[in-house]
Amino acid sequence: MADRISCPVSADTLGRRIACPRPAIGDHGPPRVLGVDDWAWRRGRRYGTILVDLEQNKVVDLLPDRHSETLACWLRDNPGVEVVARDRAGAYADGIRQGAPSAIQVSDRLHILRNLSDAFLALIDRHSGVLSASLPNFIRALNLMI
Repeated sequence: MADRISCPVSADTLGRRIACPRPAIGDHGPPRVLGVDDWAWRRGRRYGTILVDLEQNKVVDLLPDRHSETLACWLRDNPGVEVVARDRAGAYADGIRQGAPSAIQVSDRLHILRNLSDAFLALIDRHSGVLSASLPNFIRALNLMI
């Protein structure tokens, strides 16, 4: 069956998973601090949304798509979320505003660094003429210091 659904896994691994299954997703009550991000059901073809309880570091649920309505519906059905860490996707921001309007939206470290990197590259690109004109003088000054 694993081969038929394009899931490469050994017979030993399947045996261990059957003998010692993980606890079911969502068995630990509504989260207070929720992480929201996208993930691939099948890379390059179909994406969904993963919801993680960031205090317990456990997957809470897997949503079938990345639409704001789906996330908003989940949040309305699972009240109690106070803080949501999300990526830069506008659909997630809209879904959180609709489903949990009182929740505080924050960005995680990865996305903060990504935003910073994008802003820095845009700044360098915007001022590339000035930088390329002053680069020879900067190099000369460095050589004099050495």
